[in-house]
This record gives sequence, structure tokens and C-alpha cells, in this order.
Amino acid sequence: MSLSVWLLLLLVRSTQASDFFNVQQAYFYGTGTYYTKVTEINGSVLLRARYVLNSHNCYATYSYGCQNSSCGYELYQFNKVDKESSGEWCQMEYIYILPTFSNVYTIAYSGGDWINGIKNNITSWRTEARLELRKRSDTGKANSSPQTTIIPVIRVPSNCQTNVSLLMFDPDGDEVKCRYGNTPSECNPCDPPSVLSLSSSSCTLSFSPTSSSNEGPYAVQVMMEDFPMKNITLTQTNGSQTIITTKDAIGKIPVRFVLLVDSAVPSCTEGDFLPNFLPPTPAHRAQLYTNVSQTLEISISAEAKNSTISELLFSGPYNVIQNQTGPGEFTLMWTPSKIQAGEDHPCCFVIQAISNGTKYHSELRCIVVSVDIKLSTPTPTPTPANTPVYVAGLSMKLSSLVGLSQIDKDTLLNQIKAALVKNGLPQDVILQLRSSDPQIGATAAPSSGAT
Repeated sequence: MSLSVWLLLLLVRSTQASDFFNVQQAYFYGTGTYYTKVTEINGSVLLRARYVLNSHNCYATYSYGCQNSSCGYELYQFNKVDKESSGEWCQMEYIYILPTFSNVYTIAYSGGDWINGIKNNITSWRTEARLELRKRSDTGKANSSPQTTIIPVIRVPSNCQTNVSLLMFDPDGDEVKCRYGNTPSECNPCDPPSVLSLSSSSCTLSFSPTSSSNEGPYAVQVMMEDFPMKNITLTQTNGSQTIITTKDAIGKIPVRFVLLVDSAVPSCTEGDFLPNFLPPTPAHRAQLYTNVSQTLEISISAEAKNSTISELLFSGPYNVIQNQTGPGEFTLMWTPSKIQAGEDHPCCFVIQAISNGTKYHSELRCIVVSVDIKLSTPTPTPTPANTPVYVAGLSMKLSSLVGLSQIDKDTLLNQIKAALVKNGLPQDVILQLRSSDPQIGATAAPSSGAT
């Protein structure tokens, strides 16, 4: 299956979505990201693309696999991510894994309407993405886009200062910047919300208190771009090259969601009506690590004194399992499969509370989960005489969601080794834990740090 046929299939399938917010035939894509996994002998790149679709209804999930890529792709999936409990929205994701040749592709998307009553005059949606799949001189492989995601709707009271900081993690270590869409192919029209200001460098959208006349939904149409930290050369399969400077965007991806400005809240203090996150909730933009077939459990806690916490809303891998363990306490559990190895997976969430029929959101929090195949310790090979052996010491501080006494030492060393190998150390590097305070993997008082 060629890239163009795959995209046509994506767009044809998308026309079946309907009834977002239960008011009209409406849907829109939230984010589109891509990851390049391996380069084949013939020069093609194994591409993993993820698109999230927001609508009112959830649709039947499906998965098609193709052994040895004999039909042009390796995997094609459509799965539910999360659904708001009152039926307000449903988010689903497309996952495609297919080989394609090293090149740069600009892909346009257009479709149905946004939700009814958009304040900034956006009706039908349109966007595009640029996939840069040529070989980079700095990493030796094709580019991967910034990894991000977003829930369909972010709620803010009209009288409260609020910041929405988008996730902006780049697997290649590039600088990530955000801007509003500004060309007819990126959005049409492109009117940004008058109630928001955007910081390009931090990808933070700031909302300031506004009058009740500005309450209602706004379409947010952001483009996220990655810039190299130094000048690089991009090489196509046929050998042609292009130089990219630090001022040139390598690729771009869309980030789309609805900002819903609600009526004023009696108090803007977090923890009164607006849910306030509590430990051990991960910090915003935290990076967590796990291995294939190893279950990662993320604990999330929040409080709201004058409203009732109703649910956790999230956007992330479709096979994340959500549980409520107590009032204002939730867990997200995820066991990555082998096909998700070697990738960094985004997950964003808010806590929703209700008071007298009015819904309130916490701040948006996002994390990245890096997945590796558990590395086994290599069998030592005889070292030739006079071959130098290098020994280096490394001191580090670790932050953990659980007490360090509960962490498996071998798993921790494997994760550290995977990160070191990813950054250039040889595969046969041997790690030993000389000391830690408190002890890792031993009976000790719970703690959140180690050196």
C-alpha cells in the first residue's frame, strides 16, 4: 500500500464520524504524530503514524495485520481511547505501521464541521502535516515528529487565569515550537481564539479572565514544529541532500482541540471548585520508563472541596486501562506490547468535577512513557591482551512514584542502560550499582529520591 493510498483510506474512513456534542454531524482530528522505527535494506523506512479522531460517538474497533508487508502495510488499527461519561465526546485513534521510502511528504486533511457555535468563526476543519522521512546526518535515521496528544475539550471558567501547556517531547532531541496555523492548507479560516495568547517556545496557551459575552467554545488550531539543535543534512534514498539549519523547521504536525469557556466559578483557587492535583500524581511533562510486557501503573490523585470529582479524562495509548481506586483517586495501567517498543508514548489527562450540574476541569497534565525491550546482560567475551578497559562512575538523582525499596534493581539498571545505549554507549556496557541512599530494592522507609 503506497503512502498516498493509505492517506486516501484514512480520509474515506473519517467521513463516517458524526454527532460531536450531539448537535450536528461533526468531528475533527486532534493530533497527528509519526515515529520512524527502522530502515530496511532497500532504503525504505518503517513508519508508525498515529492520528486521534474526536467525535460524539465511539465506533467499532478493528485491526488488520499483514505478514511480511506483502500487502504494503504491517498494521492498521482503529481503537477507542476514552469517552466522557455523559456522552459529550469520544476519542479514537488510528495507528498505521507501513514501509515508505525516504522522502518528505506534505499531507492535507479536510473534513466535516467542528462543534456548533464556535466563537472564532471556524466551521469546517482543515489541516496538514509534513512528514520528514529522509535520513538525518546527526542521528543516522529518519526524523520522528514531536510526540504529543490532547483530549478533545479543555474547560476553563471565564473568570480564572488558566495556562494550557501542551506536551512537546521530541525523540530526536530537537527544539519544539508552536504557532497558530496561518495558511489555507493548515486551516481555513485560521482565526485564532481572541481569548488566548500562545507562547511559541513553551507551547503554552494562556487564558485571561474575560466577560460573559465571550463564553462558549473556541477552535484551537496549533501547528507544532521541530527544529534541529545544529545544522544537519537530510539524505534521500536516491542520494540527493538538503541542508537544514537551526532556523528551518524539519517537520510539522497539527494539534487541534476545543477550548470551552464556561460561566464564572465562585472561586478560582485550585482545590475549591477546580480539582487540584495531589501527590503521587506525576509532574507535567514527566518522562517515565517501562519495558515491553511490563505493566506500568500511574497513580493520579486530586481534591475539590466544593465540587464532586466525577472522572479522569485522558488521551494516550488505546490499551491503557483506567480505574478509580477511591474518591479523587485513579490509576492508569499500561502494558506495552512488542510493537510499541523503542518509542516514546504521550499521555495527557485532566480531572473533571461537577457542582450543581456545572463541570470543572483541573489543569492539563501530560507525561511521556518511554518503552524498551528489557536488555539482558551480555555474555562476557574474552578480552584480547593489552586492550584498554574503561571504568567510569556516574552519580544521579532519581525521582520515583513509589518508594525506592519497591523498585526492582535489575529493571532499573536495564532502563538506565537502555538510555545510555540510546545516547551512544556500546551495547556490551556493563552497569553495577555501587551504592544508593536509601537502598534500592531493599526494605527501607519510602522515599522519593536517590543518589
